[in-house]
Amino acid sequence: MQLPRVIIAAVFLVIGALIAVPALMKSSGSGARASSTTSTSASPSPSGTGTSPTPTKTSHKPSKTPTSTAAPQPVSATIGSVSCPSRSVRVTVRNTGTQREDFTVLKNDDSATVPATVAPHDSKTVTVELKEDRRTLVQVDWANKQIETRSLTANCKHAAAAPHKTAPSKLPHTGPDTVLWARAATGVGVMLTGVVIFWYGGIWPRRRDQVFAKKTTD
Repeated sequence: MQLPRVIIAAVFLVIGALIAVPALMKSSGSGARASSTTSTSASPSPSGTGTSPTPTKTSHKPSKTPTSTAAPQPVSATIGSVSCPSRSVRVTVRNTGTQREDFTVLKNDDSATVPATVAPHDSKTVTVELKEDRRTLVQVDWANKQIETRSLTANCKHAAAAPHKTAPSKLPHTGPDTVLWARAATGVGVMLTGVVIFWYGGIWPRRRDQVFAKKTTD
């Protein structure tokens, strides 16, 4: 066996070991940490130590002044966001009471108010339209009082002019385990290459044939 082939094979073996061994050690270490974390989180807390917790005595003093609880409001409202390109806003009013309730949706853009009625244990949705590029206050009134308000601005023209970017539905998997196993496979492949070079260098060439015939003199 020629010495250069032995050196080349040894270099391949060393490089492969340097690549594969740290990757395998990191992979086994991360698996051990994950298993220890799982076992620690799954282990129940010790309860049979023989000592029972000491009960704490708390004294409750009755209040002298009676507390008065107000009746809950039967009507609630929700004001949605601006929908383009119609510049519309959906206002939903819910009635949890036992009788019909009248409410009003109004805006501060000099437009007419929108009166409506919601049935008991039901909801009513009213759609109002906003003006473009103008900050509008949408308000819901019930029983001569304001129950919900929201300030909105319709920028539908700017939204239509802006390019629409679609987010990727699924990101590629780039976890640390995949990288470690790839390094380990690369190191093993380099080591196998060194073994093949070492083995092939031992069996070839067995003999040295003469390439060119010697010239004979007559």
